[in-house]
Amino acid sequence: MHSSGNMRSRQISGMAGVYYVAAELSRLGYISSVTTRNAKAAGIVAMNDKTSMTVAIQVKTCDVSTSDSYWLLSKGDRQKKPINFVYVFVKLHKDKAHDFYVAPAQFVMNNLQKDKVKTGSEWYYITKDRIIPFKQKWDEIKRVTTRALRSP
Repeated sequence: MHSSGNMRSRQISGMAGVYYVAAELSRLGYISSVTTRNAKAAGIVAMNDKTSMTVAIQVKTCDVSTSDSYWLLSKGDRQKKPINFVYVFVKLHKDKAHDFYVAPAQFVMNNLQKDKVKTGSEWYYITKDRIIPFKQKWDEIKRVTTRALRSP
């Protein structure tokens, strides 16, 4: 069980990650909007001003004090997402630039791992070694917001 202080710290770190991603998107020329805390799945919706196409972004954050060898996900992350859905995994650092890993939802869904712990609960996660090719790959946002979206 997490202490309330630890839970609060994780929530703050998570929101910091969302706002760092929104800031980076703005720096790259996207119009981005942070969703409310109770919005399902997407923490940010961003739009390419040139194409008016949008991308839904789920942000997962590891703060300064935690390992970045994996990011926790949920059972819902195993479900198929729309073609314009992207994950950004963030590692916050104290004394250097933060790391961003921008991965397509399909890739995350296909590389999600699951472990059952002693209590019987299931943990869903993705490891850093799987997402390392997506470090600083903001072109994934451009790819999603510049191509014609077609029904499968």
